[in-house]
Amino acid sequence: MRALQPPFSAPAGDLRMPSRPRPRSSDDVRRAFVEFFVVHGHLELPSSSLVPYNDPSVLLTTAGVQQMVPYMLGRETPPAPRMVSIQKCFRTGDIDEVGNPRNCTFFEMLGNFSVGDYFKEEAIPWAWEFVTEWLQLPPERVYVTIHPSDEEARAIWLAKTGVPAERISVLEDNWWGPPGAEGPCGPDSELYYDMGPEVGCGRDDCAPGCDCDRYLEFWNLVFTQFYQDRAGTRTPLAKMNIDTGSGLERVSAIVAGVPTVYDTDLFKPIIEAAAEAAGTTYGTDERTDYALRVIADHGRGVTFLAADGVVPGNEGRGYVMRRIVRRAVRYGRLLGIERPFLETIVDRVVTRMREHYPELAERRNAIVETIVLEEARFADTLAAGTERLNTWIAEARERGESQVEGSLLFMLHDSFGFPYELSEEILAEAGLTADRAGFDKAMEGQRSRSRATARFQGIAEDRAYEVGDVPATVFVGFERLDNSGTVLALRDGGQAVGELGQGQEGLVVLDETAFYAEGGGQVGDRGLIRSRDGLFRVTDTRRIDDRHIAHFGVVEEGALRSGADVQAEVSHAHRAETARHHTLTHILHRTLKDVLGESTEQKGSLVAPHVARFDFNYPRGLSRDELERVNALINRHVLENLPVAWQVMDINQARRSGAVAIFGEKYGSQVRVVDIGGWSKELCGGTHVHRSGDIGPAILVRESGLASGIRRVEVLGGETAFNHAWEQQERLLHLARSIGAPVDQLENKLASLIEELDQARRDAARLEQQLAARRAGQLVDSAVMIGDVKVLAAQVEASSRDALRDMADQLRAKLGTSVVALAASFDGQQAFVVGASRDAIERGVNAGDILRGALAAAGGKGGGRPDFAQGGVKEAAQLGVALAQVVPLVERAVGGT
Repeated sequence: MRALQPPFSAPAGDLRMPSRPRPRSSDDVRRAFVEFFVVHGHLELPSSSLVPYNDPSVLLTTAGVQQMVPYMLGRETPPAPRMVSIQKCFRTGDIDEVGNPRNCTFFEMLGNFSVGDYFKEEAIPWAWEFVTEWLQLPPERVYVTIHPSDEEARAIWLAKTGVPAERISVLEDNWWGPPGAEGPCGPDSELYYDMGPEVGCGRDDCAPGCDCDRYLEFWNLVFTQFYQDRAGTRTPLAKMNIDTGSGLERVSAIVAGVPTVYDTDLFKPIIEAAAEAAGTTYGTDERTDYALRVIADHGRGVTFLAADGVVPGNEGRGYVMRRIVRRAVRYGRLLGIERPFLETIVDRVVTRMREHYPELAERRNAIVETIVLEEARFADTLAAGTERLNTWIAEARERGESQVEGSLLFMLHDSFGFPYELSEEILAEAGLTADRAGFDKAMEGQRSRSRATARFQGIAEDRAYEVGDVPATVFVGFERLDNSGTVLALRDGGQAVGELGQGQEGLVVLDETAFYAEGGGQVGDRGLIRSRDGLFRVTDTRRIDDRHIAHFGVVEEGALRSGADVQAEVSHAHRAETARHHTLTHILHRTLKDVLGESTEQKGSLVAPHVARFDFNYPRGLSRDELERVNALINRHVLENLPVAWQVMDINQARRSGAVAIFGEKYGSQVRVVDIGGWSKELCGGTHVHRSGDIGPAILVRESGLASGIRRVEVLGGETAFNHAWEQQERLLHLARSIGAPVDQLENKLASLIEELDQARRDAARLEQQLAARRAGQLVDSAVMIGDVKVLAAQVEASSRDALRDMADQLRAKLGTSVVALAASFDGQQAFVVGASRDAIERGVNAGDILRGALAAAGGKGGGRPDFAQGGVKEAAQLGVALAQVVPLVERAVGGT
């Protein structure tokens, strides 16, 4: 593409004088956009996270309107009827195309919004005013598109902006929504910039909407004015909304007069950092430029994802993160960058963007740690995975095939962490295709096995229980632990009943209950329900729908009847220990943020009377020092005896107060905020103690990895913590007595014993090597000659695979040009190894082929390299069968007979 001249020079005779300095940079565009709409009565809102707030149905934030949807649907009250924002966005639809000049993953969207306030009459003229007067783009190069049904928009464009009719086009796809089967929708109007005929297709009918590069769409004005039902019927909305979106990158390219977004000041410093790392220059070679653009875009993307708490993983947004980190690393390798380099890219992104997103600088260390760790993980497997893929590519070409099997690509994905899309990309570069259907089949097979395992382990979703049209249950358990109530419904398993008799299990629904239903990670309450005729022991409490709380358990005495008046009594001990652990999870969450960084977020929890289990995002295991700091800070905040208070408030008020919401949770317009001494604030519907000191002793007992990028810690509080500490002390005393040392000398004594044990093991290994050498000497004479290759196949005694391999190496050294096959049984294993000398390999022998052929006859499996391979069989008797195949296989390989 040719470089454009900045679009600010007025033609001869144009007396229009700009009243403002013309924008020159992306920073100028940002400031101008916000200032323009603030002048027109809009409230500036900060960008929301790339992880959508209060919307678990969406993977990532893809448009500025996402944070406005609750306002536009009337679910929440907007802070103002007119709003403006610059929203961080991430789109995954064209990751494979990133590197082409037109595609990005991360971008910033300029947007102005009206919730039931102004509409087309204001939005259209304002857009024109901003574009032509504030950005000072030449009006003759700005084109407009509308929906065929939107004559109202056409009339406003003509009457209020002066855009000539010939620069207004009609496009069928100028329609937005609804986002699902039903919802708000409406026509939209797009603004295009004429980049010049030199970059177009040359057709006479070329116009906005053409696939060529001439007309660049840079602003979309959405007019939400209808509600569409499931039948497709549209009715006018009582209050109509405006939603606009304009890509900062595209507008900056137009303002700067450069051909692509990658030539703007948003990307150039990052591309320069990538070029420096590769020892090259941008703009000298298209293949090099492509790779540099990939690294720059993905460097921006992973930096902002990590800043918002996303960690690489195998599912959802974690998989997006992993995929683009690994894609960036691969393109770095294609540029010859063999060392780690992404930290340099991240630092350049932080430097360039910190003025507008200060959290990047605040979270820099956590961002770098997340990305560098994933870079290192992938570097360890990239070479091995690529080697496998190249082998399959070569084999497919030899067979005259144009596709690589999906099962192989799944193995690469499952074993090496190779994203399928990366394999697909490498295959495409080699002129081959990937078997997507085969890959999906293999993936589904694994999921089926996982589901079967889950069923075997008793993991299943709760059954749904219908209780009919009965009043809703009122929960009163925050105020008290007992209540009077009436039985609304009884069920015996899946059947509604009028009575539950002694010994009968079932569920009870009351009109009012103090029992807390399982939710937010907290287990349900236990206790008793008493009636005049019976006693029902509650073993669990759960919500069975949006309106009803069910008490699960068994009738211990008499009978419980529908309509009976009852007295419900929550177990005080069960509730108290659970409340201690729930407050402890809040203290733990805030402490983890203080120690590890603000990007640490809760990903799951279990709050029970005996433990608080907490899952969170973090790229690595915690160090001993970090664990000690977390444990010490937890107990410090417990000992501070901070007040614990809760308050129900509007969700917007909660957000403004700084309350932490859990990503993936769905909240209503009214939420409950739990505040611990003003230090920790979280949205939470669970039960808590009244002061942090009520928790009692607290102990962090375990930290482990749950999944890639997800860690789990377990803490104990109250009586459970005390009992655990006592038990640990008793074990320590018992251990000290057993080894004959005082507790304060235990570590030294253990170190001495371990050293003695290590020395004994070294002595045993040395003796085993000597014995193996003696056995090897005895076996040399049993070798047979195949041509000029000595072949030895024997069953021997060995204590491990390493010992078996050592014996094979010694025999090869003694025999010279040789093939050695050894079999041994140990620890319930039936091991088989094959080794070939370099001379034997030159004569046509391949140890891997010999081993596979021998084991195939014996029902075993294995593999390896031309010089050494290993495998095994299921039964000891099969070792002899495998050994018997070795000589014939070597004969065929060297042509000895």
